[in-house]
Order: sequence, then structure tokens, then C-alpha cells
Amino acid sequence: MKELNTPSFALNRAAAFAWLAATVLSIGLRAETRPFTLVVLPDTQCYCDTRHAQSAKKWGGDLRRYFFDQTRWIRQNAKKLNIVFVLHEGDITQTDHPDEWKIAAKAMSLLDGKVPYCLCLGNHDIGYRKTGNSADSYSTAHDRKTLFNKYFPHSKYRKLDHFGGTFTAGRMDNSYWRFEASGMKFLILSLEFKPRDEVLEWASMVTEKHPAHRTIALTHSYLDSQNKLTKSGYPVQGNLGEGIWRKLVSQHPNIFMVLCGHVLGEGRLTSKGKAGNSVHQLLCDYQGMKNGGESWLRYMTFYPKENKIEVFTYNPSLGSFMKGPKSRFALQYQMGKTSADTAEK
Repeated sequence: MKELNTPSFALNRAAAFAWLAATVLSIGLRAETRPFTLVVLPDTQCYCDTRHAQSAKKWGGDLRRYFFDQTRWIRQNAKKLNIVFVLHEGDITQTDHPDEWKIAAKAMSLLDGKVPYCLCLGNHDIGYRKTGNSADSYSTAHDRKTLFNKYFPHSKYRKLDHFGGTFTAGRMDNSYWRFEASGMKFLILSLEFKPRDEVLEWASMVTEKHPAHRTIALTHSYLDSQNKLTKSGYPVQGNLGEGIWRKLVSQHPNIFMVLCGHVLGEGRLTSKGKAGNSVHQLLCDYQGMKNGGESWLRYMTFYPKENKIEVFTYNPSLGSFMKGPKSRFALQYQMGKTSADTAEK
């Protein structure tokens, strides 16, 4: 039997370890630079409009299929696009009616166990009140009463890894969520329509406790289609865009994005926070288009290696994109390691 060449074996072993280390490092680097996607669901109220069925009367039929087209497309493309989270911008329903919430809950359930998601409340989800003599006349947001927690209960989400907590124990009206992607930690603040001062104080506290988390504020009314912060409207007391920016968003260096719906159309504003950080504030709401939005949604793909976010507006039902400059654009966002990424303990 040939005698083992010890020096050669040692050399081969060293080479093997070097190769293994290089491979592990390469995989790690690829994981930290792999693109990932967030999907934004704008106002779905017309797809759930059953109490007064105004949308069906206007466009000639039940529109719930478009809500299901959205969540089915997300589920089918979760792996391909590396979709790590879905954010609903509010006005989930039209009139806070049980049948409308059932549609919403069933549509969103297609994502359960597949893609993490959160929802914020819009004015149409709270404080419904019948007004006037017309059968179809009503108004919204007279108070904060909502059936949301019956159909999206705290008990369903509280044990999920990405669930952080809530402002009010046992209620999902205001919540925060966490996820990791490409080696970065992210935090989502899901805030009620016109968040009250005490809610913004809570959101500030949560943000301060997560300095290493890159933070997105999700709320229904914040920016309009003229790229101006909202500032008035609706009986319920609280803060719209101007107050949310001044009291919360501008105060924290790790908040880099605000997502909202409510106002028909699209809007985009980038402002400097108190610490000099850029905050991208984005509006999308397509409910005024044909068939109450016809499934139009927005998705944002993050490219860490290029420090860029590519924003797309897509229609799953038609399989087509909007290509105008308000619908298809790129945002610059620094995704390399910073001192804040290691600040949390």
C-alpha cells in the first residue's frame, strides 16, 4: 500500500478549507445582495363594495375578483420576485360591513403561510354613518368603531415571527412588524387613519427601540396627487400628513419611507428628516380607474448592490404595466452596512 504523503495531504486539506470558506463567503455575499420585493396594495374598497353596491352599479357587476387576482398573483410570484412582505394601504372595505370584511379576509387569506402581510385602516373602514335621504348616501370616519378586529384578529397574528406588537392590547388598529431581507432588518409601522397623538408617540417609542431597523411608516392618508402632505378632512380627530411628518417621520433617522393611499392617483415626495436622512413618501390609489382599480397594484424591488429601489405599477388581471414617470421610477436608497445596522442589542 502506498504510504500517505503527509505534507501533500495537509496542503490539500488547507486548500479544501480555503475553498469551503470562499464558498460560504460567496453565498453570504450573494444573500446580502440578492434583490427582494415589497408589494403595496392600494385601496381595495370597490372590490368589497356590497352594502350599497355603488361600484357594481357604476361598472356593471361584482368586482371582488380583482382583489383575489391581486393576492393570487402575489402568491404565485412570491418566489420569482422574492416577495418578502405585502402592505395594504387601507380602505380595505367600502363601508365597514360584515360581508365586505368577509371578502377582504378571504382574499388576504391566500397569503397566509406564504407571504407576510399587514394592513392599515382607512376612513372607509371606520365610523360608517348613514346620511341624507338617498338610499346610497353615507359618510365615514365619524369615530373609530370598526369590524376590522373581528376579521383580522390579534389571535391570528400574535404568534407569527414577523409580528411585533400593538398600541392597544388585543387590537390590530395600530401595529408594528419586523422582517429581514438581504442581511438588513426592517420595521413596518402600520398606523390608523388620522393617527392620534398618543399613537404617534407609541410609534416613536417603537422606532427608537429598533435603531438598527430600517423603518417604513404605513398609513392611509398622508400625501396627495400634487405631492403635498394632507392636512384636513373627516370628523375623527387625529393627524394627517403634515402632523405625521412633523411629529413622527421627520424625527427618526431610520425612517426611510412612507406609503399611503386615500387620494386618487399617484404622488411622490422625497424630504430630509431632522438627521439629514432622505425619506421617500409614496402615494398610489387606483380606485377611480375602470372597475374600481381593476387590480392595479404597486411593487418595489430593492437592489442592495446598486443601492436602488425599482418601483413598478402592475395589473395582475391584465398582465400589464403602467409606464408613465409617476408609475415606473427608481429611488436611490443606501443599503450598505452602516453604524445603525449594528446599534441594536
